[in-house]
Amino acid sequence: MPYDGEFATGHTLARLVDNPAVRDFDGKIKKSASTGPGVLPTAIEPRRGSTKVKQLIAIDGSTVTSRVENGHPGAEASLLNIAAVVIALAKLRELAQLGRSAAEPIPSPAAVRDLEDCETLSAVLPGRNVIGKAVGADTPKRFFRQVVDREISGATLSSDHETLLETLQSITNNREAPIQCPSDACDAQVIPQLQTSTCAACGETVYPSDSLRCHERFEDYGSSEQAFTMVRIVVEHLSMVNLIRWFERHDRFDVLDGIGFVMDGPLAIFGMAAWVKSHIQDELARLHRLSLNAGGLGLLVLGVEKHGLFMDHLEDLDWSASRGERGRLPAGTVLAPDIDYIHRHIALRPPDAKPHGQDTYYGRHLMYKSHSGQHAALSLPIVNAQGADPACVDEDAFPRVGDALDLIDELGTHLYKDGFAPLARAHLHAAVPLHRGTEILKSIFADR
Repeated sequence: MPYDGEFATGHTLARLVDNPAVRDFDGKIKKSASTGPGVLPTAIEPRRGSTKVKQLIAIDGSTVTSRVENGHPGAEASLLNIAAVVIALAKLRELAQLGRSAAEPIPSPAAVRDLEDCETLSAVLPGRNVIGKAVGADTPKRFFRQVVDREISGATLSSDHETLLETLQSITNNREAPIQCPSDACDAQVIPQLQTSTCAACGETVYPSDSLRCHERFEDYGSSEQAFTMVRIVVEHLSMVNLIRWFERHDRFDVLDGIGFVMDGPLAIFGMAAWVKSHIQDELARLHRLSLNAGGLGLLVLGVEKHGLFMDHLEDLDWSASRGERGRLPAGTVLAPDIDYIHRHIALRPPDAKPHGQDTYYGRHLMYKSHSGQHAALSLPIVNAQGADPACVDEDAFPRVGDALDLIDELGTHLYKDGFAPLARAHLHAAVPLHRGTEILKSIFADR
């Protein structure tokens, strides 16, 4: 590591060229023919134009991590904020019909601002060199675990509904799977219980939320950004499941047809908590079946990715040698890559490899060029046998795909490249400006 203000001079480049490790490197760049005229994923033409969606609930989260002044070097904490924004599409459409949005055929976030309601969940997650005042919070890692459990066990998006921890425990059927004891000095295996328990070998407190294993990415000597991010992702996706379960609990499947749920990013759980993925997938499939059995249309859950492999690939596919960027695909093209295509052209895998995303994604990908020429990488939940088959790209594998695409067309915004207005609004409520976030953290720790 260089000193502050010390920069590389290039003296090592000559030695690197002659270094055996460099000369003998056997990696190669496998070029893809995916932009050629004959190589495209399967195009589907789902039924369109019959959407009954009247409201959208967009969920987004953010973390801002900053050093805090408590007299110890490198002390840090992270401000976590999760927003669930309810957008009244019916009212937005009424405005358009009245001609008030005639100058804005594609709604901007400004047009949506007065047609929304928002609920937020916020928490401060402690990092290295920060301990708590309560019993059992005498080390930074213990304090982090204690705070995560307290926040998840107390968080609810409705006063007449279950907490996020209760949602987790319910959809995992009170899963009893061993994890390594959270104590750094103990190698025993423990099983987190429904209530706080202790390790039989060392007496370490074991919290129900320890089952998520986010604490395994906590760092005593570096930033715990990975642990903070894992908590954020879990809370985002549990919040979505929690909200949909509200409709079951209150027997309101009759209104669920008119509500869509939008997640910022793919329908996936990564990292140590990825085991939750299969349980979320099973729960959404169960709720989808209940909706169908009640005479409804099933769930509309939509993951929208701003960046990533699928967005990059769609950009490549839509390049034309004669017409340039976004000059190849007709507007309205819907591409459904099967697992063979994904392994060959997007996420390189040998033919006998485990399917891409099998352990992390509870949704299937689509790539879409909207009627306005914008790009979208979408994922729709796996709720039936067709969706669970990664080789199947029938329309039935993508629940309510027509509604999802209609919403992308209706609510796209050119204020951002490939923008989607509901996510822009959710991000506005969830995001904490860096300076403001650090000032909040400084004020929290000023007297500690």
